[in-house]
Amino acid sequence: MKVENPLHHRFQYLLEIKQTERKWHFPFLAALCIGSCLFIGYFLGKPNYGALSSLGALTILYFTSAPMAQRMIHLMVCAFGIVFSFTVSSFFGFNIYFAALSVAVISFLAHFISSYFKIPPPGNFFFIMVAAMASTYPFDPELIPVRVGLVAMGAILSCSLAFLYSVFVEKSEVVTVPRRIFNKRRYTRFVESTIIGFFMALTLITGHLLEFKNTYWISIAAVAIIQGRNFEHVRQRNTHRILGTFIGIGLVWLILLLDPDKITMIIMITVLQFMIEFLVVRNYGLAVIFITPLTILLAETASGAPHHVGSLMQARLIDTIIGSLIGLAAGFFLHHQQIINKLEKNIRFSYFRFKKLKK
Repeated sequence: MKVENPLHHRFQYLLEIKQTERKWHFPFLAALCIGSCLFIGYFLGKPNYGALSSLGALTILYFTSAPMAQRMIHLMVCAFGIVFSFTVSSFFGFNIYFAALSVAVISFLAHFISSYFKIPPPGNFFFIMVAAMASTYPFDPELIPVRVGLVAMGAILSCSLAFLYSVFVEKSEVVTVPRRIFNKRRYTRFVESTIIGFFMALTLITGHLLEFKNTYWISIAAVAIIQGRNFEHVRQRNTHRILGTFIGIGLVWLILLLDPDKITMIIMITVLQFMIEFLVVRNYGLAVIFITPLTILLAETASGAPHHVGSLMQARLIDTIIGSLIGLAAGFFLHHQQIINKLEKNIRFSYFRFKKLKK
């Protein structure tokens, strides 16, 4: 009689490669969108502009399997959402607490709207990510229009390439990762959005109180964790995130030791983006290994001053651990049905009481 090892099954997901029908040329399209922004910025002598526009180019990751007309409308709406999130948070970067409040509001709206319209993965992720990044940039009112314009140009580039891709490559539809969608009660979205908004604001405040330089890394780690379908999935993503970041830091250490020039770093970023999109639907932990050097190399490309390799990697690892723990806490509240039910009950009671007082 064969005895099953429960420990083996518990950690099997770390090495499990999932089957997917995603075609290889979509990761290539995603890499082309991000890489094009970086290459254009480099050849114009403005690598930081290329890095900013690549944020808008992330719109391509919302490519869906809908008919072409609906697909393009969906992409343009997502492009508007990314630009809107970046713009709002940019205006509140003058104070960390106002910045945290703006990110909380954007996170609330991003989750509520993406949940209501059943936007498939990555869902609310990139709206929250660009808002967190914009809120931590040095506040300069004169630079806000330039930054917003660059993000918008990256989004326009993604939509244009997606249109050409739809016309000449995928004329019918693209197969996406199937995901079971549950119908939620009336107030569930409101409660979930409030929880996510609170914890996203907490990530920025935590980073500020700990005097970290790039607090948005904490926010990115946290919002990546809470994308799980249930608490067990959240826990798995937390393990993936921390282990993948640890291995990825070793990879970026090797890359930075070679002291590559700007053009080599841009080529590496483009290849890394391809690898991430190829792996993320198969094994999230393996994708995180490449996400870590991608984010660090993007920061290096946008910055004119070199960073100390050791301190940069140490800060990235600490940010990820703290963000993952905050994301794990948020996931506990999001998937604890008794807490959700109690909060819904309180909201319904407050709503009906307010209606009576209004009459």
